[in-house]
Amino acid sequence: MNLNFIKHFLAVYDFGSVTKAAEHLDMTQPSMSSAIKKFEESYGQPLFMKAGRSIQPTEAADALAQQMRPIMGQLEQALYSQRRLVVCGPEVILQSLPNMEGVLLSESPAVEYGVLDKIRSGEVDMLFDDITVNDHTFVTEPICELKIGFACRNEHPFIDNTLSIEQFEQAEHVRLRLQDRNLSALETRTEESFKRNIVREVSGPSNLLLSVRNTDAICIVAESMFGLAKELGLKILDSPFPIRPYELKLIYHRRYIKNTAHKEVRERIKTLLKKSLD
Repeated sequence: MNLNFIKHFLAVYDFGSVTKAAEHLDMTQPSMSSAIKKFEESYGQPLFMKAGRSIQPTEAADALAQQMRPIMGQLEQALYSQRRLVVCGPEVILQSLPNMEGVLLSESPAVEYGVLDKIRSGEVDMLFDDITVNDHTFVTEPICELKIGFACRNEHPFIDNTLSIEQFEQAEHVRLRLQDRNLSALETRTEESFKRNIVREVSGPSNLLLSVRNTDAICIVAESMFGLAKELGLKILDSPFPIRPYELKLIYHRRYIKNTAHKEVRERIKTLLKKSLD
């Protein structure tokens, strides 16, 4: 059997799309469809069924993927240790990690689901984030929970060491805009609804802190940024209403579960994160 057929099959299985699998492997869609058809003929039964505009793997495909994955994993293992791993995460997480040999730390927007396609394609090796992933091709490992609070400058004119609902609504706000949703970071973490006086909108946690440093505005801040906030002359305030913590998770493709190089890096990073966030 042509080993390329296994690669084609697993790509379609992982992406759930002939078109996306073809793009990933730099093939045309007809070529990929032809390769899958030949693979099904050699296997002796259908592996994918049409479901509306998408395709679904058959039970035979599920079983075959489980059998074939270790074979491709051994081939990838021989190549994997020779390249640098790409680890993505939002700024609130990456600022807690040191530089590591053989690892490229790459910032991704907060709550960024688009990185998942890059993990499927192999452009990114793992992601640290707060997103929920239900796709069976990914492994999600919980790491820890980070407290969420608010920050303002120490000399704020009417906010002392506690923040009331009245002060929250009276204050000016700097908002962190999430790039893959028409939402702010606060809206994703509470069931409450507020009328806030938004005076500025930024795309990164550091910009949030810098924006409130010389103004009377307040902003949301994750526990991993508390130290930086204090260095900038800001004080940390508990939320006056229930707010969901940042649930840090490690997300990677199932094909790398037993990959030695990948496992070493993810275990090292988990240890570093837990130590730095304790």
